[in-house]
Amino acid sequence: MATVNRDALIDKLCERLAAESGGIDVYQAALDKIDDAAMVARLKRFLRDELAHRELLAGYLDRLHVSDRQTRSARLARLEADTYVKLVGEAETTAQVLNVLLTFELMDETAWEMIIDVGRDIHDDEMVRTLETALRDEKEHLRGVRGMLAGLTRTMMAAPAPDSDPH
Repeated sequence: MATVNRDALIDKLCERLAAESGGIDVYQAALDKIDDAAMVARLKRFLRDELAHRELLAGYLDRLHVSDRQTRSARLARLEADTYVKLVGEAETTAQVLNVLLTFELMDETAWEMIIDVGRDIHDDEMVRTLETALRDEKEHLRGVRGMLAGLTRTMMAAPAPDSDPH
């Protein structure tokens, strides 16, 4: 492994851990608002992935002997996730819930790509191998949420508005 600022690396890993923990809350809030069985099943799978990612990061931090995980970036990531939970709570439609999830997943996927790029830059092959599985999952989450939202949007656009007069 190349020389690296250990504190900066730990801060980024703890940030990811906090974001994944927050993602669990975001998905749970979304599941509480969606009735479509197919969407619920898929989102539950994504929630299980978020749980696995949290465990993956916690295990990696354990191997680095990091016990204090409340870094500055981790605290900010937690606040960010809390905001997404509030946005899901304010959403009135399934499309709005999915839009919040899409925004969350765009941020999440990008953050995973960045931390893996850091691993490559510092030549930490173990870190890259460990975290690439999560990135593959996050890419699937992003595609899945985008696809669900796109399908729902197409359906909404094709349907006549309630109580609309066709003349």
